Parts: sequence; structure tokens; C-alpha cells
Amino acid sequence: MVEQSEVVRQNREYWERLAPHRLGEPVRFFLEGGSALTDPELALLGDVRGRRVLHLACSVGDEAVTFAQRGATVTAVDIAPSHLATARSKAAAVGVDVDFVEQDMMTLDPSITGFDVIYISWGGLCWVPDLTSWTHSIADRLNPGGTLLISEHHPLWEVLTVRGDNTLSITTDYFGTPRDGYTDPLKAPQITQHLGTPDLPHRSYVHNLGAIVTATLTAGLTLTSLQELPHPESYPALGPQSTQLPATYHLTATRPT
Repeated sequence: MVEQSEVVRQNREYWERLAPHRLGEPVRFFLEGGSALTDPELALLGDVRGRRVLHLACSVGDEAVTFAQRGATVTAVDIAPSHLATARSKAAAVGVDVDFVEQDMMTLDPSITGFDVIYISWGGLCWVPDLTSWTHSIADRLNPGGTLLISEHHPLWEVLTVRGDNTLSITTDYFGTPRDGYTDPLKAPQITQHLGTPDLPHRSYVHNLGAIVTATLTAGLTLTSLQELPHPESYPALGPQSTQLPATYHLTATRPT
């Protein structure tokens, strides 16, 4: 069995290999008023001015920059130093202040605490090996009344692969096993669809919705919403039926006051 520290090391090297090609939105996007947060996310969070936000698995920092532009005080965490370098450069060019920190989100420093919003965005939760440990750690870092927002690919999408018109197959276990590499290349980071996947060991995890909700509740958080949404581009070749399957979800939960 591979130790968690070794998995983190391997995953960091994997992301570092991709880093030169993952730049995210250009500076102009933000200067012209673009938002890396979606309309549903903004509706769920409301006004973030003056609130302390922790962005986990922040990658190149696009959402963190958007939070900062909207008046939040932002800390953003990732394991890949090159991604963080891109994020720092982008934030400086946009003219916002974000505290970008290189850490594993499973072993955050105790000083990273006291947040009104904790946010993890697309393709982040699949790198969490132990949901229960993670949600307990996150709950402890929220202020009373604070909100956790998970915006993520739906686990059903993670396990279904489109094989042709109206044809699907199951390529991963919905009930959660470690995933070394990707049987379906569409589940890999988007940039690999153009570059190919680096020939490096890396491990991610599929967490079913029941496990995610249960881990959230056992951490003492109160579930406030769970939205499952279609995204037709996630199921190519299904045509109109691509809107009849969930592709993403938003989960919000709060720490009781």
C-alpha cells in the first residue's frame, strides 16, 4: 500500500509536469470583468465582501482572484509550486492580494483557520484520499456560521464513459476505490487531452454522493443545499439525452453558530 505522503509527492510531480501548460484565464479576462466563479456558485455564496475565504486545490488561482476582486480576504492552497507561481503572478497583474500557500490540503497548518467560506472547485475533491478526515479538518477551520462550498464533477460522470450514440459503459467503481491513471482520458485534467497524460504515477479517488454527504454530516456541518446539474459537453455523442444525466454538483454546508 502506498503511503499518503508518497501519493502526495507523486501527485505534486504529476501536476508540476503539467504546470507550464496550465495557465488558466488570462489577466485580461479579469481586468475586463470576467468571473471564474459560476453564476450558481455566486448565488449560493452571496456577497463575499469582507469575508475570509479559503480556496483549496486552487491550481493557478482563477477563482481565488475572483474572490479577491469581489472584496474577500483570500488564502489559497495547492501542492504544486509552479501552479502557485502562476497564480501569484496573475494576482499581482490583476492588482489583488491573495495569500497563496504551498500545502497539502489533508495536512493544513493549524494557523490556516478562521474562515467564513471554504471552497473547493472542479477536479479538487478527487485528490482527497480520506473524506471523513478531510471534512473534520475543514469543519474545524470554519467560523461559526461559515459555509463550505464543494463544486465538483458528479461521481456518476466520473464512472460513465460514452462509447457511441446512446451508449455508455462503466469504467470506474462508483463506490470508491483509488484510481491510478485514467481508463477514460476525458476524466483526466483537461490539459492532458491536448498534451497527453504524463507518464508518471498519480492517484485520485472517486467519492460517491452518499459518502460525501455522510462525511459532511459526521463532521458536524449542516447540509444546506445539494444541486445536481447537467453539462451536455461532458457526455459527447449522447445528443439531447446528455441533459438527462448529472455531470456536476454543488454542495453547501454550514458550521452551526
